[in-house]
Amino acid sequence: MNKPKLRASVSVVSLKNDIIEFFLTNTRQQVRIKMTSEKILDLILTLDGSLTVDEIVEKYNIDKETSEYLIQFLMYLQSKGIIKDECDDLIMKNIKYRRVINFLEDYSTGKDDILTMWNSIRNSHVVIIGLGAVGSWVSALLVQSGVKKLTLIDNDTVDITNLHRQFAFKEDDIGKLKTDVIETRLTEFNNDVIVRKINKFLNKTLLEEEINDEVSLIINCADKPNVDTTSLWVGEYCMKKNIPHIIGGGYNLHLSLIGQTILPFKSACVKCFESELQKVNNIDTETLRKLNIKNRKIGSFGPMCSIIASMIVMESIKVLSNKIIPSNLNRRGEFNIYSMDIKYHNVRKNSKCEWCGENGIYGGSIDESNRDNRC
Repeated sequence: MNKPKLRASVSVVSLKNDIIEFFLTNTRQQVRIKMTSEKILDLILTLDGSLTVDEIVEKYNIDKETSEYLIQFLMYLQSKGIIKDECDDLIMKNIKYRRVINFLEDYSTGKDDILTMWNSIRNSHVVIIGLGAVGSWVSALLVQSGVKKLTLIDNDTVDITNLHRQFAFKEDDIGKLKTDVIETRLTEFNNDVIVRKINKFLNKTLLEEEINDEVSLIINCADKPNVDTTSLWVGEYCMKKNIPHIIGGGYNLHLSLIGQTILPFKSACVKCFESELQKVNNIDTETLRKLNIKNRKIGSFGPMCSIIASMIVMESIKVLSNKIIPSNLNRRGEFNIYSMDIKYHNVRKNSKCEWCGENGIYGGSIDESNRDNRC
């Protein structure tokens, strides 16, 4: 460590009995240390990254033996995410993303860890399927978070009915391909963003036919013919290729779904969810009455769409970091716009699953040594 600095997200509080509490606000973690001298607290509070360790030793007139303990103590604080090395110029090189990097710091053990996570995010390739009310927002939030390579899949054109809830589109864009308009908006955020456009609607074989390079994550926001079908198409492709994927389309009153995050062979797969949800949704069809409504449209508006998209991108950044464990493994949620509550449904990885189970179709298709070790 060269120039130690107390992280901006860490609060320092002096408690009774010479106890100092460090509160990491982003992760809501507490670290308590018993101090034998008030000078130590003064020293910590002056760690602003302006002094090297040698200069700190000289300023506080610390002898050689004590300085060795000081270095060990500073290394301990760094391992707990309380201080960082200001000498690292990662933020200065990426000043546009300094808040994102600050966020990642709270999940790191040091500058090498942060650099690894950040490079993983920056060098990732994310495929977004469907550029509607969720997918359009997802594309923007990913680029704002540092992702610079996207493949956008959609053959739809901008319609006036899209404008009230979808990112990027304005009246002058009506009739244009969504992929073209979103590419333009994303390059306004970052001129180095790389966008590949596939102007086709998703079908069962599209991913096999069109995706030829390495993919870090696929986000499925396609709801045609329906989310269940597109999830199966995407899920099966990702199982074959061992690609993390997130279900991000509308379902259950449209766009209220907080879709599951799937790490192949590590978490419940699409088929695990399908078999479990079939039990939950098994209802007495004799009591149902058919509603003869043509062109049925369910209410939706911008805030609800952007909330779901934000949650998807939060999960995406965790996956892409290769360090932070995603929250929606083995579960999916429903966001209630009226109560602002989220109800989660947990689904365990099924050992008898026809896809990922012990005797599943894809259960033994991936070499164990090449599997992702995130979870």
